[in-house]
Amino acid sequence: MATPAIGAMRSERLSKNLCLTTGGGRFVKVPGFPGERIDRRLLNDLRLLERKYSIFLTDGYSDDPVHSANGEHPIGLAADIVPNAAAGGTWRDITRLARRAEPTQDQPIAPFRWVGYDGDSGHGRGHHLHLSWDHSETSPGKPARSVYTLRCPRKRKRAGDGTGGDGGGTSGDGTSTHDGSDGDGSSGGTSPGDDGGTSGGIGVSRLSAQLDLQLLDPVIETGGVDAP
Repeated sequence: MATPAIGAMRSERLSKNLCLTTGGGRFVKVPGFPGERIDRRLLNDLRLLERKYSIFLTDGYSDDPVHSANGEHPIGLAADIVPNAAAGGTWRDITRLARRAEPTQDQPIAPFRWVGYDGDSGHGRGHHLHLSWDHSETSPGKPARSVYTLRCPRKRKRAGDGTGGDGGGTSGDGTSTHDGSDGDGSSGGTSPGDDGGTSGGIGVSRLSAQLDLQLLDPVIETGGVDAP
């Protein structure tokens, strides 16, 4: 069952490589990955990564304690990824993706907020790649108001069952531009919240201006769902 969308969805392409979407957050099923859900605004990005890197999603939206409570899994803005061997995917593909998302250790490129791979405990080649997307402040279990993605989602008509479209679309394009990061005690935004009950972040109006700055240390996960 999908969560209610938060406000009308509006997308703005900030550059060839970066899209900001405000509103429309909803946790939905991920086509092709039974049992997995994600914030629907990431669906286009996941499709892009499937095509280019032959990924297999092992976990998306989740409140499982294996994940950091103040990370992005509990708000549907993280993905644990392994190769899709059935589609010819290999760890070389996943390593290419990890290097694209984080060319330098601990310096992810927007829209990614934290990248867990080689050099990060509980992650890496043979285990899994973790990707978190940047966003505005929110709390676990609640979609963030604003999200940065590689591709802009497209608003779709509600499905007949009332659960709403997936917002996947194909509009926009892009790959990545600069850096995003997390703070202790929060799961959102590019800087930490000031109370442990929320997912940290800065106001949407300031996010774009700070994408070119080195921000605070990310929330680092030590767990995750690895290859079966």
